[in-house]
Amino acid sequence: MVEFSPIGSGRGGRFRWRPFVWRGLAFALVVGAGLAGLRLGVGVTERNVFGVGLAAQVYYVLGLFVLGGLDIGTPVGGPRLGRMLLWGAYFVAPIITASAVIDALLRLVRPLARRLRTLNGHVVVGGAGQLSSVYARKLRERSPQRTLVVVEQDPNHPSLTEFRDGYRAVVLVGDITEDAVLRRLRLDRAHRVLFLTGDDFANLDAAAKVLALAPRLAGQIVVHVSNLGFMRETAGSRVARDCEVFNGHEFAATKLVHDHLLTRFVETVELDLVVLAGFGRFGQTVLKQLQEYADGRFSHVVIVDERASAHARDFAEHPGFSGDYGRTVIDGDVLDPDVWDRIQAVVEPEGRAPVVVLGTGVDSTNVQVALRVRKHHPDSYVVARSFRPSPFSAEIVQEAGAHPLHLAGLIGQGMPERWF
Repeated sequence: MVEFSPIGSGRGGRFRWRPFVWRGLAFALVVGAGLAGLRLGVGVTERNVFGVGLAAQVYYVLGLFVLGGLDIGTPVGGPRLGRMLLWGAYFVAPIITASAVIDALLRLVRPLARRLRTLNGHVVVGGAGQLSSVYARKLRERSPQRTLVVVEQDPNHPSLTEFRDGYRAVVLVGDITEDAVLRRLRLDRAHRVLFLTGDDFANLDAAAKVLALAPRLAGQIVVHVSNLGFMRETAGSRVARDCEVFNGHEFAATKLVHDHLLTRFVETVELDLVVLAGFGRFGQTVLKQLQEYADGRFSHVVIVDERASAHARDFAEHPGFSGDYGRTVIDGDVLDPDVWDRIQAVVEPEGRAPVVVLGTGVDSTNVQVALRVRKHHPDSYVVARSFRPSPFSAEIVQEAGAHPLHLAGLIGQGMPERWF
């Protein structure tokens, strides 16, 4: 298991330089001793070191620092003092190298172990994904001094540097569901624990283990579950009772419906036709919110996705279709012009501009389709989803008369203050 931790600063910093200084001096002395031995006329059994020049002799001496050693043979001939100097370099050089390697390994482990032992009142976040980044940013705004511990299974996750340097987090690489990892987090002293990985089952499983290890954290554990059906099926579990289970897409979808779509529905005399282009977890959450808060304000919903039929069947089970509106399900790529011909066949008889929510998981696709829809339906109301704000995409979407929707901001707004 690879571990990372920020290096501290302060008075102790000068002591950390001492091993480097002493090791540097030892290195210089050994190189000098070895080179002096060769210059005094000492030979070696496996190389001709006479008349090869100073640069080559330096190369041979530096080879002594390679673990395993550069095979130049043993010292022979020359004055006794020269042989003693060269033999000394033979023995000391690999010791210096080995000590440097060991010291480097210990510096990776000791700071983290020390930080973990002294944790108190800290926040633990499982996962280094986009949700965790949104939370970490808000935590630093609300509680700059609160210690943040991020646990991520992938040692090569691209966001680890951002958490460690940008958010001053202690980063522990390991599986958040493993008991050994959880025990290192000093959960008995933790302020709050959030499980924000992309694996719903792992989040729930880890939360259950934390409740067993630190029962006092009941009510202080936040669990993200992105699958609405799974979220509903686990509603009766102990984790659901003693933890805050939430859906980030639900935060964003609620804001979308209340701040955008309801206003549009009120402004139009006739009932609107809604096109949901992309019916993954975000699109399904939008429809759930529409059914709950805008029932009777839209007449028809067109569901478009490469797996629209399969997703619609899942949605029919949990949370279920409800309300008095028509429904059309189209399987296909939202970038395919033939798909939009099929959508047009539904929209045209209605005789009014549709409301189009572009909620695929690919931000560039949403922008591209938004421009196309506005070109062919200039009176349509188009919302283009992206996770993070992009000045470029926001500019071209707004210039086309569409509305950019940034999930990160909406999810952050939906996170209650008590989490921080």
